[in-house]
Parts: sequence; structure tokens; C-alpha cells
Amino acid sequence: MKVPDKLASSVRARWPDRADAWLTSIGPELDELTRQHSATPQRVLPARYAFVVSATSPRGPLIFRASPDPAALDQATVAEALGRLDIGPKVHLTTSTDTGSWTVTEQVIPGTPLADADPATLDIEALAQPLRAMAGQPAPSPDLPLITDWLRDRLTDDNLTELPVGEQVAPKAERAHALELLDDLAADMRPGLCHGDASPWNVLAGPTDQWKLIDPRGMQGEPEYDAAVMAYKLPTIFSIPDAEIEVLDACQLNANRIAAWAVVACAARV
Repeated sequence: MKVPDKLASSVRARWPDRADAWLTSIGPELDELTRQHSATPQRVLPARYAFVVSATSPRGPLIFRASPDPAALDQATVAEALGRLDIGPKVHLTTSTDTGSWTVTEQVIPGTPLADADPATLDIEALAQPLRAMAGQPAPSPDLPLITDWLRDRLTDDNLTELPVGEQVAPKAERAHALELLDDLAADMRPGLCHGDASPWNVLAGPTDQWKLIDPRGMQGEPEYDAAVMAYKLPTIFSIPDAEIEVLDACQLNANRIAAWAVVACAARV
């Protein structure tokens, strides 16, 4: 299982001090983990900052995911909580190494990303179900960072480099308005379970019209933020009239907070 050149370049650019050691360790660590799980690797899946391999095993299809991200264990903590609610894949193992961390999870089947879904068959009620399920759920750990702090850092960074393809840093006036809204949101937010990155590539089609959330950001916040991210990114993927409005109605969350979060997320170029 070869590490894609594009992934290696991305990791070296983001974590130059740990990239080479991590890249060197992947092969033997994957061999050991697949041996432990009696698994047979099938193929490397596309990912920006993680090495992700699908595999067959006696317990069913699995995903082996290696990450050099220092925040990977926080991400795994949130992933485990999503799995327990059955709105994310079940996590079988989380382990740290000298160079990074691994998770072993069930594979979502069929696993089609929302970004590649057929808009003619899209069930908005089913798409909103994971958002509803997070409502009122506590953060899986009080030690997780706050989504508000992460967003504030992005909004105050004039030289932000981690941007979606084709995007530029938002104008200062737009970011200043978003910071005011963020202060209001943070003042009465009760930190709880939050995916933190509900983009169309992190929402996968599961069995029986279910949708599963993968690759959480590893922070605590509120599901209204996730609803805002999903709703404002949907129109960039589908030309379905009022799709974002339908998602907002179906998720049954606080509409005013979702609207404010959407302004913040847009200005932060998440």
C-alpha cells in the first residue's frame, strides 16, 4: 500500500518536522495492525492529510486510518462518540505511535460521499438525521478544544493559508462582522457534541438510507454549527431549489443560531 505522492507533499507542507518519520513508519505499522485484525488491505482511499486504507476482515469491511496530526486523538474521541450514536462508523481501535496515531473503524457501505450523491434521490430528512441526533449530547471530553476558538483564530488571521480550493481570505469588514456574531454565539453556547466539519465529503451514504459522519474536527461546539456548514455548502454541490432551507427545517435545531453560524463559517472560509 503506497502512500500517494500528493498526500506525502501535503503532510510535509503542514507538519514538516514530523512528516518523514511518519511516512517511514506507515508500512510496518499497517502490517502489524492488519495482522492483529486478520485483515487484508484492498486499496488506498483519497484523503488530504491522512493515510486511509480499506480492508476485508472476518468482522467485515474495515478502514485503517493513520494520521500525523497532533489533534488526531481528539478527532478519534469525537469519532467514537458519533459511532456510539450510530451516526458515524463504529470505532474498533484507537492507538498512538511515536509518530502519529491510527484508528480502525467499520467501513461505511456503500460509502458514497454526499458530494457525489444523486440529487434526484436525495432524502433531506435522512440527511438531517445525524444533526438531530447530536442535539443535547454532551461533549465526549471536557478537554476538547472549542470550535469558537478555532474559528476566532481563522477570522483574525490576515495570512490564512489553509483555504478551500479557489477561496481567498475574507475581507476585514466581513471578518469583523463575523467576529461580532461569534462573540454573541460563544456567550451562550453550551459546549457539546459537534462534528466540526460537516462538508459534503465527510458525509457518507450508509445502509438503508442512513448517512454517516466521518473525519470530525475533534472539537466541542454545537450541532447548529454543523447544520450551518452543511446548509451553506450544499448549494455549491447541488442545484436543488431551496435544498439548504429544507435541511434547516429538517434538522429541527435553532434556526437563528444556524443563520449566525453560517455567516461565521463563510467568513472563516471553512
